[in-house]
Amino acid sequence: MDRREFLRVMLGGVAGVAVGTLSACGKELPEALKQTLRLATGTVTLYDTNAMALYFDGGLGPKTGIIRVAAIIENKPVPFKFWHGHGGKDHQFTVLPEHFAGLKQLKRVTIETSAVDGHSHKLFIDPVNPKYRVAGAQPVIVTVGESTTRG
Repeated sequence: MDRREFLRVMLGGVAGVAVGTLSACGKELPEALKQTLRLATGTVTLYDTNAMALYFDGGLGPKTGIIRVAAIIENKPVPFKFWHGHGGKDHQFTVLPEHFAGLKQLKRVTIETSAVDGHSHKLFIDPVNPKYRVAGAQPVIVTVGESTTRG
């Protein structure tokens, strides 16, 4: 058994003890703890998520593209047009494998668009906060670094 498999087995055991102990007390695990335990044992639950624009002052802008779990699993660059352009030239951004890796670790990722008219914009993708999920998106359990199952 290699080190990675050993850690997966050990962390899976710790997760099982935590779940069993809390269940025996009649307590439900908070969702954040469930996600942490899944991540520790090699899986995360992801949803199709809206990329959200940020205004220059840091305020929340409009939705600017849908990041699909299928794209995260495929792990290949995905280009998008930003929500607005200037005189026929669109700002663009690309979600890259390093962004997908962050999303699989349940981290919010920030991306900068291409420059048009001497400026660019920032946007973020938040895989945890439900308010950024696509309406009606179904959960997908993703085995980090391996295959997936719909949940």
